[in-house]
Amino acid sequence: MFQVGDQVVYGSHGVCRVVDQEERVVDRKRMTYLALEPVGQGGSKYLVPTQNAAAMAKLRRMLSREELEDMLASEEVRADSWIKDENLRKQTYRELINSGDRIKLMRMVRTLYRHKSSQAAAGRKCHLCDENFLRDAEKLLTSEFSLVLGMEPDQVRRYMAERLKENE
Repeated sequence: MFQVGDQVVYGSHGVCRVVDQEERVVDRKRMTYLALEPVGQGGSKYLVPTQNAAAMAKLRRMLSREELEDMLASEEVRADSWIKDENLRKQTYRELINSGDRIKLMRMVRTLYRHKSSQAAAGRKCHLCDENFLRDAEKLLTSEFSLVLGMEPDQVRRYMAERLKENE
C-alpha cells in the first residue's frame, strides 16, 4: 500500500504525490481514500478509493533509474508494432494512453518515431492523430522519467529518442 509522501504514477494523470489518507462517509459506508496531488500542478487533487480494486490498479510505483534503462533496452519495447488500419490504430493507441502501461507506451512512441522518420524521408507528414498520440504518450512518460532521471522534460524527450534509435 502507498504511504503519505510517496510519489506514484496515477493512470493517465502522470506523477502524483500521496498527500493524505482520508476517510469519508459515502452512501452510509465509511470509505478510505488516498488523496493525490499531481506533481508540478498546484490546486488539483484526486481521491482514489482504496477499496476499489480497479481504481487502485491505476496506481503504480515510480520506476528506478535501472528499471527505466532496462525497459528502454528491452526487446518488448523494440518490437515493431505499426498498425496499418488507421481506425484500429486510433482505437489501440487511445486504449494504450488510458492504460498507462509503460512498456506498451514506449513501444508506441518508438513506432511513431520510426513512422515519422520514414514519412519525412519520403517527403510526407504524419497524420495529425498520430502526432497527437505521440505527444500524449511522451507527456505521460516524461512526467515520470524527468523525475527518475533528474532531467527537464525536453531533455527526456531527446534522451528517449536517442535511446530508442540505438540498436535499430
